[in-house]
Amino acid sequence: MDPNPNAGSSVPVNPPGGPPGTPAPAGEPDHSGEVSAVKSWVRENAFSLVTTAVVIALVCAYLDPIDTLKVVLGLGFIIFIHELGHFLAAKWCDVHVNMFSIGFGPAVPFCQYKWGETTYKIGIIPLGGFVQMVGEGDGGDNEEAEDDPRSFRKKSVGQRMLIISAGVVMNIILGMACFVAAYLHGVQEKPGTVNTVESGGAAWRAGMRTDDHITKIGTRGTPYFDDIRPIVMSSQKDELVPIEWERNGAASGGKFVSPLREEGQRFPQLGISPPYRVVLMTAPKRSELKPVILGTPAAEADPKFLPGDRIVAMSDAANPAAVTPVATYTDYHRRMVLLAGKDVTFHAVRADAPEGAQPVAIMVKPSYRYDLGMRMRMGEIVALRADGNAEKAGVIAHTEGAQPKRGDRIKAVMLPPDEKGKRVWYVNGLDWGKKEFETPNQKGVDARPLDPLLLPHQLNQWAAGKAGPLSVELVVSREAHPTDEQVRLKVDFDPSFRFDRETQVLPNSPLPISGLGLAYWVEPIVDDVVSDGPAAKAKTTAGDPPTGLYYRARRFIGLDDPPVDAGGEEKTLRPNDTIIGVRFKAQGPDGKPRSGEWKDDLQAHQWAAVDSAFQGSPPFEIDLKVKRSETETFTVTLQGRPNTEFPTEDRGLLFQAENQIQKAADVGDAIELGARRTGRFIKVVYMNLYAMAFGRVSVKTMSGPLTIATVSYRFAGEDFWQFLLFLGMISVNLAVVNFLPIPVLDGGHMVFLILEKVLGRPVPERMFAIAMYTGLFLILSLMVFVIFLDVRRLFFGWF
Repeated sequence: MDPNPNAGSSVPVNPPGGPPGTPAPAGEPDHSGEVSAVKSWVRENAFSLVTTAVVIALVCAYLDPIDTLKVVLGLGFIIFIHELGHFLAAKWCDVHVNMFSIGFGPAVPFCQYKWGETTYKIGIIPLGGFVQMVGEGDGGDNEEAEDDPRSFRKKSVGQRMLIISAGVVMNIILGMACFVAAYLHGVQEKPGTVNTVESGGAAWRAGMRTDDHITKIGTRGTPYFDDIRPIVMSSQKDELVPIEWERNGAASGGKFVSPLREEGQRFPQLGISPPYRVVLMTAPKRSELKPVILGTPAAEADPKFLPGDRIVAMSDAANPAAVTPVATYTDYHRRMVLLAGKDVTFHAVRADAPEGAQPVAIMVKPSYRYDLGMRMRMGEIVALRADGNAEKAGVIAHTEGAQPKRGDRIKAVMLPPDEKGKRVWYVNGLDWGKKEFETPNQKGVDARPLDPLLLPHQLNQWAAGKAGPLSVELVVSREAHPTDEQVRLKVDFDPSFRFDRETQVLPNSPLPISGLGLAYWVEPIVDDVVSDGPAAKAKTTAGDPPTGLYYRARRFIGLDDPPVDAGGEEKTLRPNDTIIGVRFKAQGPDGKPRSGEWKDDLQAHQWAAVDSAFQGSPPFEIDLKVKRSETETFTVTLQGRPNTEFPTEDRGLLFQAENQIQKAADVGDAIELGARRTGRFIKVVYMNLYAMAFGRVSVKTMSGPLTIATVSYRFAGEDFWQFLLFLGMISVNLAVVNFLPIPVLDGGHMVFLILEKVLGRPVPERMFAIAMYTGLFLILSLMVFVIFLDVRRLFFGWF
């Protein structure tokens, strides 16, 4: 008898539903092992599965999945290419590679497999990648590394250098390939034409003007605007850079210009900006950016200006009632200067309008300078235009260096008699008994206070419409004069400079009187206060809301701040009060002013830049820190009032930069252009890192992975070729940063290999370990810092 009654039968030992692991019925497949393996895999990958599901859900809920996929693939490909360089070089040198990973941490579900001796995976933390080789990194001292002839550490120094540098080389090749592809399609480049000139800057002093076109700089012929910057920024102190430019089609002749680097500037600069076209700024996709400055007449116009509006016609300067075509930004600006104080009608073609659509008529009210009700103190003349009228008349400007020299200080400006014999003199509190003011018709003089901020506008108004040669007389105080007498100079005035676009955007920028060819500082010291002006009716500033990430997070989720001092006590400003700090306010979308950050280090000559920024900041409200004596300092808020005697040309419209399409003629030309752009970008990155290391650039300008992803997302939603250019820049930037001589990075490993080659032996293990841990700490600290900057920049909107 068979001891097993079920032998050979189809009856199962355990019926269905028995304990796990029981065998399946005869003739049926046994899936119990597979089910167990699946459950085990789910348990092991639970974190990755949940994280991936949450990320996908958030992307679908708040982002465009297609654009997000473009960003993931684009940035992921950059990392992949970098690690592929290391991987291929390692394989070529016959090194055993254990793992090839894009990202860190656990693998994304279904994104890890082993092929041959190497495990390939995509990590769930997308902050880089790695190639793990036997004998390299943390596993360099194990038994496998010592015995395996294919260990990284057993290869020659040259082979290890090749493996370490391959990732950087591949990123540069990728970046250049992106640039080459973009140039074959056509790249938007800003032409080398001057839009604005920074007052007192290198270009201003050299005689460059609005609409000059740079034809050569250094050895670079027909440069685009972005070609100019790296040449200038890499110049040394007092180095003369050869520049040639054209004006109205006529060559200016070659000149040597010494780029200036002053306070507030990262590098030596010319002080020029690229040109605009008469198309309003286009908001990036999913952005609420408006083509107007909130609180200005342009923002209050009805119908509204929209992003991408093309201005095709506007009020004619000769006949404001007529609307005539306008084609260039220069024409637009000239008309705005002539139409200051008058209503201007624009005809704008909407960006989404069909071909042949009628333009929209938009009327914009005038804008005016805003007055704080106080006259500030005239400072020294600090800049003269080369071969300008002031230089020819013998005006002396402030100079520094081995033999510093004080500049002339304007005490009075005398205008010539009008047709009735009446003269206007702008006088800064001088003694009328001095002989510099002697005139046959003393009673025919209309003496007015000299306001350094209004003087350029007053002279332009005086010269407007006058024919023939014009000149004024200056009374200046001069430190080098042998007596206490003032110096009187006759200086020609060129009214054509009225239409030049000159700016004061840097802290040290002086205020220009371009018709005279000079620029002077304005000191933050009150010389006089108007009895009924804002400065005479100042209010103490309300207490600041609590700062810090904690309180900003509270506001972000809707919690209230603790109560603060409401301010509002009257505090009249007085002559000789010194402004030591300023804080501008901007109009928010809700119409309420929003405070910026305090500038507490205001220097004794920086009021011109303060006033320039104030004039462009509706609702024209400013906080001032005032020092009255060594023991008395207080803070007040001033609300500016419009001065209808001085209308301005700027009504608050924001325009797009002018671009020209640079397209390669063939593949060879594209390779040359791509190589040039790669070299230009590498130089810019290194110069920025250099400036940051020496404190010339704030570390707050750094961007981390969140900002890079955000910008990539915006480009991905706009134009593929711009997105490709951006990926090329990121790839080159990754190469540059990765090759910095910091332990843990490729550049740090290269330094140790160079030392090993020079010394003939490896660096001591202890020293190597200390350097690696130090480098790891620095990199992790930097990563935490830039992510912190990203978070508060993207979610809290502040720096």
